[in-house]
Amino acid sequence: MGFLPGLIMTRNEITFSEAIEKVMLENDYYAPLQLIYKEFERHRPFTGLTPLKTIQERVQRDKRFTRIGLGVYALTEYLEKLPHIVEPRTQLEKISYKHTEIQGMIIEIGNMKGFETYTPDRSKIFRNKGLGNIASFKECPNFTYEKIVQSIKFCDVAWFNLRGFPEKLFEVEDSTDFRGSLVKFTELQDFRTNFNLVASLQRKTKYEREISKAAFKNIADRCRFIDYADIEKYYDASLNYHNISHELSL
Repeated sequence: MGFLPGLIMTRNEITFSEAIEKVMLENDYYAPLQLIYKEFERHRPFTGLTPLKTIQERVQRDKRFTRIGLGVYALTEYLEKLPHIVEPRTQLEKISYKHTEIQGMIIEIGNMKGFETYTPDRSKIFRNKGLGNIASFKECPNFTYEKIVQSIKFCDVAWFNLRGFPEKLFEVEDSTDFRGSLVKFTELQDFRTNFNLVASLQRKTKYEREISKAAFKNIADRCRFIDYADIEKYYDASLNYHNISHELSL
């Protein structure tokens, strides 16, 4: 791992790669860049003109790290220790699997866009990664009154801006009528938050029927329906873009 037994190293003596290793070891052997940026200075000070770019360069080019998602890297030595997905068999398992896949994609996209991300479903597994380990927030921030915070603690995914306020909320709707999610969203009507309902395209008519009700008038113009397929296309395109960028050293 790059450390000599019994040798006590100061924070300045630890290399960038060694500090990244420490963050990953504390996060079950892998971490998104957003989390590495947050935790890095606990192990080593930022130095140089562009320390975040240096971190990106290390995780991309140092062979001790392997990319396992969109902006998510793991310790190559420990790849076999990552959680494994059990293939779904029943219809209920397939629905749950799809729900988690979409959640994981939304979290990684949010990280890539520079948001802090949160999900209450920490134990769910997305492509050999726990959702709780790829979200940059381990707990939902107490950004306002407890009653309002409680309303989003159970939203599937939340993106927070640099000031610590919820920028975008996402609810993945497999089979429910959208009403419960919209009720949660109304609690944040006084914030500049965007609300997203993610479901299969076949359910858009149901969404439009619910969002048109008078109870949701105050948030209707900030709600958006997103098709599963659009999330998947965006995620896959982002993965391919980063592959090409890395190969061309852009």
